[in-house]
Amino acid sequence: MPREALIGVGAGLASAVASLSFVSGVPFALMLVYFAPMPLMMAGLAFGPRITVIGAGVGMVTTGLAGGLASMLIFGLVHAIPALLIVYLALLSRENIVTQRGNSAIAWYPLGHIPAHLSVLSGALLIMTAVLLASPGMSILISTHLGEAFEMMAPHLPEKGRQRFADMLTPLFPGAVAASWVIMTVVNGVIAQSFLVRMEKNLRPKPKYSAVDLPQWLSWPLVIAAAMALAGTGELEYVGRNTAMVIATPYFLLGLAVVHSLAKKVTYTGSLLVVFYLVIVVSLWATLVIAGIGVVEQWFGLRGRAQTLPLQTSDDGDN
Repeated sequence: MPREALIGVGAGLASAVASLSFVSGVPFALMLVYFAPMPLMMAGLAFGPRITVIGAGVGMVTTGLAGGLASMLIFGLVHAIPALLIVYLALLSRENIVTQRGNSAIAWYPLGHIPAHLSVLSGALLIMTAVLLASPGMSILISTHLGEAFEMMAPHLPEKGRQRFADMLTPLFPGAVAASWVIMTVVNGVIAQSFLVRMEKNLRPKPKYSAVDLPQWLSWPLVIAAAMALAGTGELEYVGRNTAMVIATPYFLLGLAVVHSLAKKVTYTGSLLVVFYLVIVVSLWATLVIAGIGVVEQWFGLRGRAQTLPLQTSDDGDN
């Protein structure tokens, strides 16, 4: 078996073990689940999509043998398909003729389009799930299962308190789960590429993440989902609200890129970004503001305007 194929097999086994780590009962093992697709992405970004296909197949067979059909399907949907999508799109390229110089260069697939595809895929899966759960309804089932989960985790709490907490989380729960899946998938891809760049095994050149842009077509599914949330009632409004949250996730990532670009214009960039991310962690409103910044950037180009601003040095800050 070729060395690259063996690497794909090893990547699939590593991803399968990470995805099943939560059943071990080891403290903090759940964190490994979030990084389960990374071995598949690293193998593919270093050796091509075919190696990711091999790893995905090995991972699905392994999880199927260890946890049954349900585990295999979850691994395929949550880890294998996103890894394949990211590797395939990230390595898409074409020869771009530069007429002024008379030579050619490689034009790579725009990085900002990748989270856009992931968010649309996640939103489509959310809508399909809502259709399958139309009776009695996604919101009712989520509220019920959250109440049961809190009963298992905190049996000493009063029943009314547990249900009140479940009712508080229900309105945005599926959207939050899907949005976090998109973000963690992108984070896995970024970390995988960074490791490969350091090891000089990357097929795609080191990208400049602060310069990413989103595709213009992404505005349409966001507008449609928002219209469903505003004009719909009952389950239609619930699905529209959560789908809009998922579709807005790439705009949140674009907003982060804008903040990083603007932070370079001021003194103490590192300290400012640390405080910025702490605020995001503790405030839902901050994430909405960042997503709004991403929307404004997509439509009006904040970074282009910021490039005309003078760079503030430490001497400027002291005056």
